Amino acid sequence: MKMLNSFFIPVLLLSAASCDDGKIYEDAPDIPASGMTVKVSGTVAGIDSWTGDYSVCVAGFGDSDFALISKPLTAIDDAGNINIEMSGVTQDVTSIEICALNRLRKRVVSFTSITPNQNADNTIDFNFSPIDAGMYSTIQGFFNSSCVQCHGGSNHAAAGLNLTSAESYRQLVGIASVKSPDLERITPGNASASLLWQTVAGDVSSSWAYNHRDLLPSAGADVMKSWIDGGARR
Repeated sequence: MKMLNSFFIPVLLLSAASCDDGKIYEDAPDIPASGMTVKVSGTVAGIDSWTGDYSVCVAGFGDSDFALISKPLTAIDDAGNINIEMSGVTQDVTSIEICALNRLRKRVVSFTSITPNQNADNTIDFNFSPIDAGMYSTIQGFFNSSCVQCHGGSNHAAAGLNLTSAESYRQLVGIASVKSPDLERITPGNASASLLWQTVAGDVSSSWAYNHRDLLPSAGADVMKSWIDGGARR
């Protein structure tokens, strides 16, 4: 009896496996298991200005600020031209960006982006115009969105500080503060001793006409601290 069972059970299993009772699931998309490949081509400046806490990458995002997939921008020639490929882009990726990421692969700033548009050969072309991806250029972007309204954008520079792109670096680095003359606005290599950092990250401005704490997004404040501690290079 045991010998008969050992013969018939495999046969029955094979027979059941051969039956076709129709699909109960949708067809999988015609994309290789490894995903699509994005082909990146463009010109980028300023990558080397970032501190080791960050990297400038091509990255794919879904519904959060954390990259699902990323690859640092490398192989840049003397003119800043770059041609790289990033494979493994899945359908979960809804945006592909040239951006700066922190060590947790969280987006700090996006320089340019596209919506994935798959070619017939499962590739995505990402060609972009020249980008200034410098660390200080990123900080200037924070100034432009949060600070210049009072500091130079309307021909008025509160506390004598003009943070427009033409003036900000010259008026910040190594310059004594008007509010606290014993401190420099930015002391390269030491964010804690820099009044600008104390202003956006602490309560030093609580008695001023405007409290600047939390004026910048947390990612912007982190970038500023890392930039100052890294030497405040332009």
